[in-house]
Amino acid sequence: MYEYQGLQDIYFIMLYGTAASLALVACLYLLLRRGNAFAYDVKSSRVLRGWTAAFMAAVAASHLWWVLPGRNFFTDDHFVRNTIAITLDHLTFVPLMMCVLIRILQDRRRPLWPLIPLFAPIAVVAVVCLLTHNRIFESVIECYTAFVAFIFLIYYVRAVRQYGRWLLDNYADLERKEVWQSLFLLAFILFAHIAYTTNEGSLFMEYLAQVNTLIIIAFLLWRVETLQELEPLEAEDDEM
Repeated sequence: MYEYQGLQDIYFIMLYGTAASLALVACLYLLLRRGNAFAYDVKSSRVLRGWTAAFMAAVAASHLWWVLPGRNFFTDDHFVRNTIAITLDHLTFVPLMMCVLIRILQDRRRPLWPLIPLFAPIAVVAVVCLLTHNRIFESVIECYTAFVAFIFLIYYVRAVRQYGRWLLDNYADLERKEVWQSLFLLAFILFAHIAYTTNEGSLFMEYLAQVNTLIIIAFLLWRVETLQELEPLEAEDDEM
């Protein structure tokens, strides 16, 4: 939504609204329904459902703050509009997506607090650039988020391998317990993010972003519904 070309395309508006609506419905479903609607025999993690619901809420909210400011407030200042929207995205659903991916791994309660200092510089850069109207913001954020994504990818590949070894050591039946598919989701997200941020203003990339959103929503709902809750090695209360 960098240049708002999609607002002139009725089919994009329909797709955009569908993605936002499904994210909101998914959030309410995860919060309000105690059992699984599809995999009745699986007891899913309440913690994972909660984090996934928070992510879905952030996705729905993101669709609002990319449209409303541009139509009602910063109509002539694209820099301020984009800076605010990009910053909100990077401080909400990006770290929440990481939280969900981490909480999918149930071998131990991995701490989530390191994400706070990891994303704090984005808020600082955004405030400075808004005050000075410095248009270097997007370039700096693109480089920094690429660095964060690379660090998280390394961390997550290692964590998934640890989880896999833990499963082999503790469970003879691995059905509804393996999570290697999460690596494919992470790779897909990174690819779509790079494609979108390096082709800003392209209507095709705006379409791609919404298709990406629908795939993520569907995958996470499937993952939450089909992943059996397991007992971690450590029961430390290190939630954010």
